[in-house]
Amino acid sequence: MISVRGAPAGKHPIPVRRRWAQHFLADPGTAERIVEAAGLRSSDTVVEVGPGQGALTRPILSRARRLLAIEIDPLRAQALARELAGESGLRILTGDVLGKSFSSWLAAVEWQGPAVLLGNLPYNAATRILLRAIEEQGTIERAVATVQREVARRFRARPGSREYGYLSVRAAAFARARILFDLPAGAFRPRPKVISSVIELIPRSPALDPTLRDRALGLASLGFRSRRKTLANALSAAGGRARWERALVELGFDRRARAEELSLENYLALATS
Repeated sequence: MISVRGAPAGKHPIPVRRRWAQHFLADPGTAERIVEAAGLRSSDTVVEVGPGQGALTRPILSRARRLLAIEIDPLRAQALARELAGESGLRILTGDVLGKSFSSWLAAVEWQGPAVLLGNLPYNAATRILLRAIEEQGTIERAVATVQREVARRFRARPGSREYGYLSVRAAAFARARILFDLPAGAFRPRPKVISSVIELIPRSPALDPTLRDRALGLASLGFRSRRKTLANALSAAGGRARWERALVELGFDRRARAEELSLENYLALATS
């Protein structure tokens, strides 16, 4: 990780790196719409993941008190630092955001949370980045991010829907999710092969009891790992099938219910049985 403020100028166009899944926002109006949806206040600290060419960076700077931009591509970080060198409320760091906690990134510039997470996230790391944000309690107060539409739908999916799975349960244990709007492939350069969605995640307040939450997520993980089995069968190694069949019936489910039929609240109830 290095700070790139005042980095030397480059001489050649910056190539798009496929390994970093780079797709940059091409329309300033779309960038404005995303930042507007985040509802930033003049007192906010913002963490932007993957600023790229600065499409979101500029409108964020016009609204927030200060901005920490974390860019994995050193060449793009250098270019952005040169262009925005006069912005006193901006810090740009180079590195993989998943390399350490958000609180550690903020501490590197002598800031602290809570902060708003904003970003046009790389498709191949978006799920891990958002989970890190909502599970690091007390640092990120809300997240607004562009991700692949299918990923956004899994984050906010409800029991019984096609997209519902373990990710849906895990996300619900830490945050409330909603999809704000979709973006067509033409909003990006290079053009991706998928539709994107802008998703908002707001951490739960108050947070769930960690012991109960982790036990419920452990049961959900076992259940979704064996989706073809009944949930009682999938959980049999954690207490015997008959026990879970009785617990399901007590919750109002058929004893042959499957993992995708239960909500987070149902798994929390199972965790106390």
